Amino acid sequence: YPNQILVWHEIVNDNFAGDPILITYCPLCATSIVFDPHINGEAVEFGTSGKLWQSNLLMYNRSADPAQESLWSQVLGEAVLGELTGTILKVLPADTITYDMWKKAHPDTKILSRDTGTSRRYGSDPYGDYYTNTTVSFGASFKDDRLHPKEFILGIKVNDKFKAYQSSALPFGETITDSFADETITIEKNEFGEVRMYKGDDKEPLSYIGGFWFSWAAVHPETELYNK
Repeated sequence: YPNQILVWHEIVNDNFAGDPILITYCPLCATSIVFDPHINGEAVEFGTSGKLWQSNLLMYNRSADPAQESLWSQVLGEAVLGELTGTILKVLPADTITYDMWKKAHPDTKILSRDTGTSRRYGSDPYGDYYTNTTVSFGASFKDDRLHPKEFILGIKVNDKFKAYQSSALPFGETITDSFADETITIEKNEFGEVRMYKGDDKEPLSYIGGFWFSWAAVHPETELYNK
């Protein structure tokens, strides 16, 4: 799913290998998260509300009855306002890497097409130099200076505790073992930049959320930070 499309549309409702999936991207937070869109056993489509919380995208579940639509924090994957408040979506494994690296690892991959037959210029970025300047705007209550606000991190939740790992601190082609929240955390980053995390000695798959440090720290102010 090319960034050039997601930066404009933010949400893609799709089906993959016969299962519905929800691809989301918040341009302000650089949070690319794929969810299982099932709510109470039913697959649901989502849309962009146009609203923000902590500079992060607020989604909504589409429903024929507006009273059953709720607002969801993308970075939390959780409904924060409305009938479904407190409901949490399951995060699915996903990677944010360059197309060149992805193509080398998966040469037969399918790609969401940028050929819309319209005049939209997907090669342009409506956010300009936002990704390279130091500005953090739109109301994020960020006060943690352990990292640059726009350092890209991978955040995890284990036993109701939170920890972040700098993506740049994870060497390509290596495995890192960490101890967190009374669990052994194993992190594998292959030569293409794909990252998989596991917890416990039996290596149970562990989902993570990638994005800017300020976004993670704003919603998880008590987060720990991995030190090399």
